[in-house]
Amino acid sequence: MDEDIILPILFLCFFILFPFGVVFSVTACIAASRTRVWKKKQASQANIEAEPLAPTEEEEDDFLDTEDEADYHKQKVEERADMLLTPRQKFRKELKKAWSGNQKDAQKQREREERRKLAKAVAREVERRERRRNRQENHAAGSSNETEGLPSYNNAVAGDRKQ
Repeated sequence: MDEDIILPILFLCFFILFPFGVVFSVTACIAASRTRVWKKKQASQANIEAEPLAPTEEEEDDFLDTEDEADYHKQKVEERADMLLTPRQKFRKELKKAWSGNQKDAQKQREREERRKLAKAVAREVERRERRRNRQENHAAGSSNETEGLPSYNNAVAGDRKQ
């Protein structure tokens, strides 16, 4: 009787624990890879010769939104605090992040990218309108030359070719 009960209990435990174990092992692999990247970055920053002479693209100071600036500064403070952690502490932190997920961060990132694209499109449109206004002003100034009796550049060059 005991053997008949123990086998189904072990079988059900395996089916319950196996998916959990797979998910946990994948999460642990993600956390381990992030920790390795962090450790390499920390080691390269400790090496004085590895510092770049020119500023990198990551050091952008042109913020399009105050929320972006606040997030940027919060991230920099967190990176400085991470430099004081041991690899084991960093692994636990990354495991917690990977386990809980970062859906809010991903959504914020998508919104931030959309705002940047929109801001760039608006800036291009403003520049295009300004160039168009300048062309119209130049064209108006060119027509005033014709009213004064001065030929435009194109008419003067074409007139020289005929002669």
